Amino acid sequence: MKTLESGSQDRRCVRTRMAIKRILMKLIAEEDVCSITIKEIAEKADINRKTFYSHYKDVNAVLDDIQNDLVDQLSGVLKGCEISRILRDPYPFFQKLTEVISGDFDFYKYLVRSQSAGHFWEKIKDALKDRIMDNLHDEMKSGKEFLSFTMEFIVSGILSIYWEWVSSERKTSLAQVSRIAGALALNSLNTVNGGENFSKC
Repeated sequence: MKTLESGSQDRRCVRTRMAIKRILMKLIAEEDVCSITIKEIAEKADINRKTFYSHYKDVNAVLDDIQNDLVDQLSGVLKGCEISRILRDPYPFFQKLTEVISGDFDFYKYLVRSQSAGHFWEKIKDALKDRIMDNLHDEMKSGKEFLSFTMEFIVSGILSIYWEWVSSERKTSLAQVSRIAGALALNSLNTVNGGENFSKC
């Protein structure tokens, strides 16, 4: 059982880590991550370097933690969605994703274009792909390996369409973009499912 003192220390640790991450996100929106120093983060977070190192080994470790936080948020979003319907109409998922990133859009725009973007997108893609595969495996005629190839193509496409919209002037509505993504995804599923209309999706 945790004592009151240990519980208080845990809360302080959480607050400190959150402060460090928020400062890094603000700095990244203003300057290149390569030029950001631990000293700069510590000063703006009102902590010393020793405190920083008690939580993270370097700036990249903070960035990785931020990425994991976003993936965890998206996993929570996915739990609240009817997964099989995301492929036909990804609008609710896109809406939730937009809500998550809108508060720190400049940061996420940097994140997607950065050298670590590949690793970041892999985390998001794998979370979505795994949830959909678990949901659809019994309904597809193709084997698990073939379904994995199909989901790799579909999920990558859905996420790319979404980010293309986010990065644009957004003259096309999110609902319209969702219909396009859903139609392409469903057509791909129907094709690999032996031409059978995948109506359950």
